Amino acid sequence: MHIFSVIIPHHNIPQLLQRCLDSIPDVPDVQVIVVDDNSSADKVDFDHFPGLERKYTECVFDKQGGGAGHARNVGMQHADGKWLVFADADDFFTPDAFSILNRYKDEPYNIILFKANSVDSDNYTQSDRHIVLNEAIDLALNGSISLREAILAKPVPWCKMVRTAYIAEHNIRFDETMASNDLMFVAKATCWADVKTLSLSSDVIYTVTTRKGSLMDNLKKEPDNYLCRLEVLIRYHKFVKEWPELEKEPILLALARSRHFGFKTIFKALVLVLRNKALFYGFGNFLRIVNRHTLKL
Repeated sequence: MHIFSVIIPHHNIPQLLQRCLDSIPDVPDVQVIVVDDNSSADKVDFDHFPGLERKYTECVFDKQGGGAGHARNVGMQHADGKWLVFADADDFFTPDAFSILNRYKDEPYNIILFKANSVDSDNYTQSDRHIVLNEAIDLALNGSISLREAILAKPVPWCKMVRTAYIAEHNIRFDETMASNDLMFVAKATCWADVKTLSLSSDVIYTVTTRKGSLMDNLKKEPDNYLCRLEVLIRYHKFVKEWPELEKEPILLALARSRHFGFKTIFKALVLVLRNKALFYGFGNFLRIVNRHTLKL
């Protein structure tokens, strides 16, 4: 049995996947599982696929085309490590990441949250994708917010150690949706855990990248992607009702973004919200946001 199982979904970016793999030690304690999500043969040389040359890396070629959530679920089926560690193929770990993770391998927690850095994928100039996460960790360390609030401030799978047995016990899986596949996974894992089994660290272990023309960058411009994100957000609101301290994006603000996609999408979004009686979900947080904005003027 390995100590860590690193799960990486991949689609059509083999050079960036190689960079990610190069940041992970090829050692017995670290099982790496790359799940290729139906990449195109004109973009990927499958005979020389990144990871095939590594001793402790398993490459799974999934032809379903189910997206990153499906790929992560497939990866978890192959994982036998004590801890799950997630990465995106266009990101990479810091040089000392696994030395840091190794220090926590025997801790009695279900989730341990770490800090990140962020850069432009092409020129490595500083980006801002890590700021919300790192600020939330600092706030939790000084007692200003709870551990659950810190983890859900940036509800993504990376920058975490997650106990494999805990995820298996509760049968927590990623949504196999075109967008926001990770929100409910992180929410369930965080909220179902006893708060005593949550922890965090100020150590930086991961570099998340920004990349123009990335799949997610392009999808954000698609109306169907927006509607999918809205549907998942509504489910998230319903799920976290038991934890009122958790701030949630107000549905009114999410609904307002439909204006970028035209009347047809506005209508579909409004129907989705009204059908779920979700129009005023997060309204209290909406008022706080408005008040903060007003004070700045």
